[in-house]
Amino acid sequence: MPDGVQIQTDQVNEFAQDLRADADKGFASAADRGADLHAHGVVFGKSIPGDTVLDAKNRYAEALANTEANLREYRRMAVIFAEVAEQIARDFAHVDMSSEAAQLRVQALLDGAIANADAVQKGGQA
Repeated sequence: MPDGVQIQTDQVNEFAQDLRADADKGFASAADRGADLHAHGVVFGKSIPGDTVLDAKNRYAEALANTEANLREYRRMAVIFAEVAEQIARDFAHVDMSSEAAQLRVQALLDGAIANADAVQKGGQA
């Protein structure tokens, strides 16, 4: 077994493409569909008076908003990690992965993607 990192760049690139497709067609589409389906608001129990039904409606509306926000955030994170996978595939298509410099470059790209994702989650920009 050779020393160093073994990267199969075509598989990394395929992973990146799949992740990007999930981001563009999966998460984004699901969030948009959810928003469209619930654009009218929470209408169940509108003719039933009382705080219990109102509390349930409010919790349901909050759950819907959180789900849609999570789907949008999953999309943003998927794009960040698809970009780093594409970068790894490009950068390492023709290098000797047993070199320490190449291994450090892979680690730096992954660390950068994680830091970028953390910053985005904390309200920064990607």
